Amino acid sequence: MPEPQKTQDLVSIEVSGLSASLLMTHGSISLWFGRSATPSLVSRIIRTIARIDCAAEHERVIICDFDEIGDFEGRGYVLTSYARSGDMYRAIFVVPFSREEALDLFIDSILDAISNGDVSVSLRWRGGPVRMRALCEELKRLNYFTRFISNYRTDE
Repeated sequence: MPEPQKTQDLVSIEVSGLSASLLMTHGSISLWFGRSATPSLVSRIIRTIARIDCAAEHERVIICDFDEIGDFEGRGYVLTSYARSGDMYRAIFVVPFSREEALDLFIDSILDAISNGDVSVSLRWRGGPVRMRALCEELKRLNYFTRFISNYRTDE
């Protein structure tokens, strides 16, 4: 009979449902939302992640007018760099999950993108076995996900 896995041997957790899935590792979360993902589901997943780790963040590249850069900053995004790109500007922002208004704007951007097709989003977070398990438990409470697969390091 194999020995039970130790918490520190946890490498990743995959969570999936019909129109949303997550892959959690120690430093990142990969999210996928299908076209049929509802606004409520998207919001609940993002807000659950923010509750478990308010230091989670997403890096977004936005092509916009120069004046719009300040608008994004005013709504909680953090500008990390920008450069002229033709008549527009290519701005790189960090979306901090600790700022409610930034989170709202980020969720709205995902919902807008879903109307055009499936959406994949990558997040940085302070994961680790304890937070990974806590997030998994919170996601179970949504009563949406049907698969939870924990992947452990194997010593060979």
